[in-house]
Amino acid sequence: MAASKKNSTTKRDIEETIYDTTEALQNKAEETYDVLLDRLKYERDGLERELKHEYRNARRYVRANPEQGLGIAFVAGLLVGALLTRGGK
Repeated sequence: MAASKKNSTTKRDIEETIYDTTEALQNKAEETYDVLLDRLKYERDGLERELKHEYRNARRYVRANPEQGLGIAFVAGLLVGALLTRGGK
């Protein structure tokens, strides 16, 4: 009978340890997820600002140099067309 109580107590101790460890791991995973999500939002905002800045610079350049802007757009269109036709084969 004493062995049964000892096994029962040991089993309960193991279950509590597993529960506590699982809970701690879940909390740590949630904290890590929140930190990662915040970091990704920050990076997204930075990339968005940078992209808007570059877009404005490109528009200014094309307004100041319409012929060169048209030529660059034409060459870029040819390159994209060539890549798309090669990708389809």
